[in-house]
Amino acid sequence: MFDAKFFNYALPREIEAAGGTPVVELALNNGHVHRLRSVIEAADGYVTVATYQVRGDLTHERPRFGNGETGLETLRVVVAYESISAIVFDPSVAQVKSRPGFASS
Repeated sequence: MFDAKFFNYALPREIEAAGGTPVVELALNNGHVHRLRSVIEAADGYVTVATYQVRGDLTHERPRFGNGETGLETLRVVVAYESISAIVFDPSVAQVKSRPGFASS
């Protein structure tokens, strides 16, 4: 189970272990995924995070944790710890250059 201790201590260590600027995704039990920009506050029972607002046409964007220079909008999201199913770290440096489908070049 995730808690304030995880977000305050373990998350920074995991980010460093993944190279310092990974793509960090917060997966919820309802299937929704947030791409994290930063942790604002970890409190008892919930965490407040800044997330990148990635619309359907921008899902190929892979904004990295702590990177505010993407041009993407950010949201402030409050999440109950009990609703978190996983936190995924993607340290790969490759960005998707084109999207599949008719719009790709």
